[in-house]
Amino acid sequence: MTPARPGGYVVAPAPARPGYDEALLSAADGAALCNSRGCAQAGRLVEMIVTFGVLNDPGASLYSRGALWRECWHKPVPMCGGCWESARQVAIRYRPRLAVTDATGPAAAAQSSGGRQ
Repeated sequence: MTPARPGGYVVAPAPARPGYDEALLSAADGAALCNSRGCAQAGRLVEMIVTFGVLNDPGASLYSRGALWRECWHKPVPMCGGCWESARQVAIRYRPRLAVTDATGPAAAAQSSGGRQ
């Protein structure tokens, strides 16, 4: 685990830094409030940490029309489930090739062949 951030949440080590049109979900560890002002005032707790990669076309200007949330690129953002769902829907609408890596749960167990060889 990395040290606690100024917001009081802890970010689990990420498998990789997200790239173009990628988002990484990490497990929230602690009792911090959601990044949204409305949710924070309502007392909603963080359910995950979302780190967006560059949501823009490769080689495009930082200020191009397709750039989405450039102030959040490669910065962990604590979100509740409702905020993540809203952000995901907007991101997919404007960046249809968005790939999400979910690192919030335990690693998947090895699957057996069910007795087949």
